[in-house]
Parts: sequence; structure tokens; C-alpha cells
Amino acid sequence: MNRKLAAIREQILHKQSVLNAARIQLKKEFIGLDKIIDEVMDSISAWYLFPDMQEKPVIINLWGLTGVGKSALIERVAALTGFNEKYYHFDLGERETGSRVLKDKLEEIYDNANGFPILIALDEFQHARTLDSAGQEIEKYASRVIWQLLDSGKFQVSRYSFQAADIYTLMRKLQFVLRNGVTVYRGMVTGRVDYFVRQMNIEAELESREETNKLRAKSAKNTGQKRPPVPFVALHNHEAIYEINKERFESPFEVGLLLKKLDGYETLSFLSEVLLYANSPRIVDCSKSVIFVIGNLDEAYSMSGNFNPDIDADEFHQQSLKITVPDIKAALTRRFRSEQIARLGNNHIIYPALSRDTYKRIIDLELDKISGNVFKQQGLSIQFDTTIKELIYNEGVYPAQGTRPLFTTIHQIVKTKLGRVVTELIINKIAASEIVFKATDRSVLIEYGKGRDPVYSLNIPQQFNLKKLRENKKDDMQSIIAVHEAGHALVSTLLLRTIPDVIFSNTAGVNGGGFVVIDNKWDYISKKEMAKRLAVLLAGLAAEKTIFGDDNVTSGASEDIEKATEFITTMLKQSGFGDVPAAYHTKHHNTRFYLHDINNTINNQAESLLKSAMKLAEDTLNKQKTLLLKMADYLSDNRSMSKDQIKEMVQLYARDFSIDEIIENGDHLFYRNHLKSAVAKVEHYELVGPGKVFELNNGQATLNNIPSKAVNS
Repeated sequence: MNRKLAAIREQILHKQSVLNAARIQLKKEFIGLDKIIDEVMDSISAWYLFPDMQEKPVIINLWGLTGVGKSALIERVAALTGFNEKYYHFDLGERETGSRVLKDKLEEIYDNANGFPILIALDEFQHARTLDSAGQEIEKYASRVIWQLLDSGKFQVSRYSFQAADIYTLMRKLQFVLRNGVTVYRGMVTGRVDYFVRQMNIEAELESREETNKLRAKSAKNTGQKRPPVPFVALHNHEAIYEINKERFESPFEVGLLLKKLDGYETLSFLSEVLLYANSPRIVDCSKSVIFVIGNLDEAYSMSGNFNPDIDADEFHQQSLKITVPDIKAALTRRFRSEQIARLGNNHIIYPALSRDTYKRIIDLELDKISGNVFKQQGLSIQFDTTIKELIYNEGVYPAQGTRPLFTTIHQIVKTKLGRVVTELIINKIAASEIVFKATDRSVLIEYGKGRDPVYSLNIPQQFNLKKLRENKKDDMQSIIAVHEAGHALVSTLLLRTIPDVIFSNTAGVNGGGFVVIDNKWDYISKKEMAKRLAVLLAGLAAEKTIFGDDNVTSGASEDIEKATEFITTMLKQSGFGDVPAAYHTKHHNTRFYLHDINNTINNQAESLLKSAMKLAEDTLNKQKTLLLKMADYLSDNRSMSKDQIKEMVQLYARDFSIDEIIENGDHLFYRNHLKSAVAKVEHYELVGPGKVFELNNGQATLNNIPSKAVNS
């Protein structure tokens, strides 16, 4: 017993060391994901150490933007923990991942690892949705297996296959010939052999066997050998019987041995058992598995649709850090039923968007790998200057798309040039020990050196796709965008007392459009700020009108107008900001529990508020026209304006506005102080009676004697 316990303890210690080593290695390979790696490894540790104690699958959900390393991380976890041969990956985003493909993969589990510890990944899980965008049920037969898998880890699959159909056809033929006088002994046809051969249509097969036997007989000088006996069940049928009875037989040869013991009707009885078994369900047991549910939820990662490469990676990162498990579950309700979401459990690991620092560390890691490979193969030391790293970052980082564009850019800028770099060295017989990659305005410069002395250089032209797009155009389009975006920024600053983080008047995004990044310091929308938020949304159009005139406004405000309309209708129809605190919906038999805006009351109110907000934006901009012109003028010559620059402009040119009014912390603006003040009034009224009241001075209650009539009133 002591030896057994010692062996168990030694095994646990070994497994723990494997987990620790895997954790360390993963953190080396997946930059910026230390917290995610710790959560994943902690989640699988109990399963890895004590799999036999598990009765249901461990469900681990991984959510994040594309290209942040979700699938790759799990694949490496499988490899580093010794489960790469027991790792089953299902891509639910593939069109062909229907019931047939799922069934085939699940049968693979049944045949190879049924009831044993395994790792399963359900990738692109968002595509397994069971509710459409309107909340209506989607019938997906293939996904039923997935939900059974997530529930208990056990589910039934049919054993039926095309071999079963062949066996059924064979049975019908054998029944027919037996009824017509064919006899069988020990698996061989003994009566009406020729009739059996014709009915079963096996003349060609027998002729082939006879030719083979004649050759054998000739070789053995035994020409008097007769035709071999005819088997009742042909050899090629043994394989089909084995395929649908693998649990019973070890090989087709074993099937043949059994058939050689049976007469005709015993053979039919055996084949009947085979078919009955083939049509019975079998239980796939994945109860001792870890199931990784991997997906991208645009509903939770609202920034995921912004492909502009000029969006600050740190801004994306900070936004993603605000996403919580309740946010994830709320996003899931738009795709799945409540009972299905419950089966996913509560272990939701939320990937952050990659920060600027993480991208730079990934660039360093990839370039180090390239340097190591070149040194190993060619004995050359390659260094990468900061200019080349900046070029890779500026050309390769799209915050919404993760690392995939970055790796492509590294390949394009560095890897594609390695062949020429080495070839140049050989052709020109350059005695260099070190090669340095640098970036210039239009090319990649390769400098060959020996020690500290430069000995040769190579200039390779490089297409800079984003750099050209980012260049200041200083044309009408940039001027229009400058005015438009300055309008948004100015109205946000004056009305919402929030200075934008940055303004862009020219970007590498679609059509080179601009944008403003505004981060309000509070996480709610109050009724009193509804008009101000609308004014901010419409301020771009109002600015164009203010500077260029009503006839010269452009179509660039279409997205703003759409957002403003969506915002105000949401506030009125769902948030209770209208005259009636009710939920409104279009009239349909599925929306009978909503109110319907039959008389266009809500629509008319929305139109009125949009007009008022537009006027508020115009009035604000007209009053601050000097500030608007100064900001727009700067942005017409420069592609961006930072928060500090905006603040300086406001201090210099804003009318009747103090920079001290800007809100830097929105945690204690009104509500908590108001609540505490109201509670204090009630408590003191109860204590001192109607003849006294108090005032709050710096948070302290001061009692004052006043006439009781005043209190009662």
C-alpha cells in the first residue's frame, strides 16, 4: 500500500512539474497574456492532476478579438501537457461542419479515447448560434450534439453506416437462395453450388480464384486439383461486418473464423445480430474532458468593427479591460437560449485587446527568432534598428485584428529580403560578421559590418502602404474633415466637459476619414445630458454648416446622423426618457407585450429633440467660432491633435468657459452626494422633530432652529 501511495505521489509531483514548466513556456511564447495563461492553467490543474475524480467535463470559455492567441494558446497547452494526440479541434465556423463532420470526429473520439481524459476545442463558437439577429430560433441539428457534450459529456451517436446497408442486402439474397435449396456446412456452400454462384453474381470472383489456384497447382505439379469450395459469405463482406462490430471482433480474420463454424440459417441469425447492433446507439463518453469554448463576440467587443489602423492600441486595450463576465453573458443572449448559456458555466476568461507595449514586445520576439534562425543556418549576426521596428509597428498594427496583420508585415518587410541579403553577401564576397536592418523614408537599408566598421550597404525599395495614406493631403477633403471633427471635439468639451483624447483629420482608414476619441468619465446616461450627447453627435454637421454655409455641407455626416437617430430612439423607446415610461416596438404578433407608436408620438418627439440638439450644437459653435476656426485650421495642416493640444486651444480661445470645469473623474459627480444628503435630511428630521432642520457644511450636518410651520411646509 505504501509503495502504491508513493507511486501516486510521485506521479502527481511529476504532473505538477509539467504544469509549471508549461506555464513558464507559454508566457515566453504568448506576450502580454500572463494573466490569461495563469487563469487557463489554474482551470485545468485539478483535471490534469486527478482526471479520474471528474464526472462531468470542465468547461473553459475563452472570448476575445480575432488574432489575440486564443486557439494557438490552447493548441500549445495540449502539446506542452502531452495531450497533442488527444486534442480534438472543432471549427464551428467552417461551412462543412455539419452533422456528418461532427459525427466523424466524435466517432474518432469513441474509437480512440472513449472515457479517457482528452482536450476538446469548440472554436469559432459564435457561429453555433441558435438564435438569429431577430431572436428567432434557428434549427441546427448538428449543434444538438454540442449542447449534449457541454452538459454531461455523454451523448449517443448511431453506429449505422453504409456497410450496414450492404449487409442487409446480403442477408436478403442469402435468405432467398436458402429457400431455394442451397445448403451450407461450416461456412461453405454444399448444395446447388452453381445456382448459388449465378444468383449471387460471383462468377467473376470465382474465375479469378480458379485462375490463381491453377497457377498454384501448376507450380506444385498438381494439375488434378478441383475448384475450391464456395464460401456462403464472400471474403469482401468480412471487412464490412468487422467495421460495424469493432467492439466484438479484433479483425476481419476473426469474423471469417466464426463464419466457418456456421450453417446457412445460423449465418443468417448471426448477420441479423450484426444489423441489430449496427442500428443501436453507442455512447460517446467525454465526461473526463476539458472543453474549451473559443469565440469572438462582437456584441461584447463593440470596438471589433473598427479596422482603422490609426486607432490607438492602448485605447482598444483599455476598452477591452472594462468587459466583464455579465457583459459576456448579455452578449451571448443575442445568440443562444438561456439554458444553453447556463451550460457554458461561469468560467469565462476574457482576453484583452493587445496594448502598444505588447505589440512592440511581439515584434521584438519575432525579430529575435529570425536573428536566431539566420545565425543557426548561416552563422550571421542580424540586428534590427529601432527604425525598422517602428516601421513594422506603423505598417502592421490594426488593433481590431490582433497579431495576424503584424506577422504578415514582418514577413513582407524582413523575411522576404533575407534571401537577397545573404545572396548579396556571397556574390560580392563581402567579409561581414554583422548585418543591420534599418528603415528610410522609402526603403529598407541593409548595412553590412565587420566589428564596428561598415563594409557594404544595400538599399531595397519598400512599399509603405499606410505611410502614404497617413501623409497630410492639405486639400479640400482634409479641410472638410478638420472642420467636422473639430466640431465634435469642441461641443464635447463645452457641453459634456470632456476633452477628447485625440482628433484625427487624416487617417489610413477607409477613404482617409477622420475621427475623435471621446472617453466620458462616467458610465451612465442621464436624462439631462440626452440633448448634449445628441448635440455632440450632430456637431460635425453643425460645424460644416457654421464654417462653410448650409449649401456646402457634405454627406460625411451620414454615420453621425444614423448614430444620433439610433441613440434618441433608444432613449425614448427603451430607456423611458419619453413622456411615457414604456417599451416601444414595431407592431408584430411577437411584440404584443410592447407598445406600438401608432400615432407617431415617439417619432415626432425624436424629430423635435434632434432639431433642438442641432440648434444647441450650432449655437455652441457660433459662440465659440474663434476656437472652432483655430482647431480646424490646425487640423487642416496636421493629421492629428492630442489632448494636451486641445486643452491649450480651449484655454486660449474658449469664451465664458474655464478649463477647471473639465471632468477628470466621474465617480462622484452628483448621485451619491445627493443620496447621502437626502438620507441625512430624513434621519435628522426624525431625530429633532418638525421644529428644527439642518444644513450640510462640508459633509457635516448643522442644526438650526426654525419655525415649525416652515418645516411642515
